[in-house]
Amino acid sequence: MISNTQRKIVILLFAGIIVVLAIWQWAIIPLVNYQKRLDQTIAINTTRLEKLLKLEGQLKKILETNLKAPLGQGNLPRNFTLFSYLDRLATQNQVKKNVDFLRPSTKNINDSVTMEIVDLRLKKVRLGKLIPFLTQIESSPHGISIDRLIIRTEKKPGLLDVDVSCSILKED
Repeated sequence: MISNTQRKIVILLFAGIIVVLAIWQWAIIPLVNYQKRLDQTIAINTTRLEKLLKLEGQLKKILETNLKAPLGQGNLPRNFTLFSYLDRLATQNQVKKNVDFLRPSTKNINDSVTMEIVDLRLKKVRLGKLIPFLTQIESSPHGISIDRLIIRTEKKPGLLDVDVSCSILKED
């Protein structure tokens, strides 16, 4: 028959095997899976970073190319501001009374170039007055662009609420 010491040895062996399996199941395997996920995440993020750096290089090249070309600066008066230009166009096109707000802001592109931005809201304007106004902005010899245009209908038929964001690049 099996003695008490042999039973204790068998029980301790089974307990040891169970402990080793538990450590394997709840410690080793999750750590290995976690390491694999980290490696995959690092690989994905490295690829994304490489793409971003490539795109950044392309953007810099495009900006340098575009900034070497004249920005329409030859036609700009010395103290030209987009805000005053749009204000003057609104008066000329008889939409000045419809202007709810004109908000100027600037954004630095690089050390020597800034982007002047003006957000404009027109309330209760007719399409017949809006189109010539927008046409004059876009066809300006100063290189003004309309970056965003949001048009909403007004409760009264034939009237529109319009949000326009215009910008121009200026050399410092």
